Amino acid sequence: MIKNIELKELWEDLSTAENVVLFPHVNPDGDATGSCAALCLALRDQGVNCVVCAGKIPDYIDFLNTEFFMNDCQIDNPDICVAVDCSEDHRMDSRVGYFYKGRRKYCIDHHENDTGFGDRYYIDKDASATCTIVYDMLKEAGVKLSKDIANAIYTGISTDTGNFKHSNTDSKSHRIAADLLELGVDHVQIMTSLYQNRSMKKVLCESRAIDRALIFSEGRGILSYLTSAEMIEMDARKEDADEIIDKLRDIAGVEMAAYLEEREDGVKISMRAKTDSNVADICKSFGGGGHIKAAGATVKMSMEEVFTAVKRAMEEAL
Repeated sequence: MIKNIELKELWEDLSTAENVVLFPHVNPDGDATGSCAALCLALRDQGVNCVVCAGKIPDYIDFLNTEFFMNDCQIDNPDICVAVDCSEDHRMDSRVGYFYKGRRKYCIDHHENDTGFGDRYYIDKDASATCTIVYDMLKEAGVKLSKDIANAIYTGISTDTGNFKHSNTDSKSHRIAADLLELGVDHVQIMTSLYQNRSMKKVLCESRAIDRALIFSEGRGILSYLTSAEMIEMDARKEDADEIIDKLRDIAGVEMAAYLEEREDGVKISMRAKTDSNVADICKSFGGGGHIKAAGATVKMSMEEVFTAVKRAMEEAL
């Protein structure tokens, strides 16, 4: 059983280190990017040499201050390496070897983590986003939040709650959002960049996936996919398909949705649920995980095999 470090002690460890490297999960979303950006900015304000070893980050968060994000880790023998919004070490992909070079390894996350892969942890599976944990830590430590830090935290909370639509949205999410707005968050810019900035390639990916979607279990289940050949044909990137799963879930009558995408490392499974279903359990059966209403996995099987297996699991659950 993982035992959490106190937030004040966690901040004390991080803010007194000489070098800190932050590691979000592969293909980082708004929460992973926002929590890393906010924490890195705060640590830099304390004089800590901090960078984010992020790999490729999505274009839609380019309004954030991410000048310290890098594809390659350039600090030798860091004092502390921190997995941020990353519940399993393999989700750091090729960067994982560098993570283990840290003298101390920490993990800050809101995903369930029963096994652990570091030295010290702060895991709160009830938190709506990892950004809320970062916010709590900075507030508890008396750190003044700059506008850039506030923008990053607001971005993470907004994206992980589905712009305050998902079931993980709680009163605390709104209270933090209100506090950040009072600090001068660029709400309009953030909303425009996140939700009103759709490329034509994104629209084409969504159109193709929705057009071929299979609806079953009396309309309560929906499943679709895109192949790597189709992504190449449309000159589309991974982030161009990242909202397909939400579009499938939003269809009237659908309780559980799944979207499959063929990638170099296997077939990525993304799942969403609306009310009573638990997609985390399904994704765990494929070696993945996540939240009850939003989860995923990557499997090394053919698209046809994954499609059949996921459909069967969804039918059994529904």
